[in-house]
Amino acid sequence: MVVIVWLLVAVFYFNLSYDYIRVKTHDEKFGEYLQYVVQVAGTEHRPSKEIRALLLVKAEELNLPIRGEQIIIGGSGKGLHVAVGYEVDIQIPIFDRGLYRKQFEHTAEFKQYAGF
Repeated sequence: MVVIVWLLVAVFYFNLSYDYIRVKTHDEKFGEYLQYVVQVAGTEHRPSKEIRALLLVKAEELNLPIRGEQIIIGGSGKGLHVAVGYEVDIQIPIFDRGLYRKQFEHTAEFKQYAGF
């Protein structure tokens, strides 16, 4: 009986850890993409609607719960800066509800590199 209880505890923690690592990895990918979009949009003077649309598509691709109003875009061109803040529930597969809520925040600014 004790072995079964320990096995259930191990499965619970494995699932919880897996979901946390998955969310963290997707957040890191989104952060890298955010910086890339800011660099391209700043160089090409893209409108804020296009930047927001690109970020929302990537968030949907990564299953991140980001809405348009959570993306704050300021400036344009070389003065472009973008901030994104959102929360993700870390799920428990058995109960299908969030046990833990993780908040993520990203900021990115256009950086002029030497040689451009």
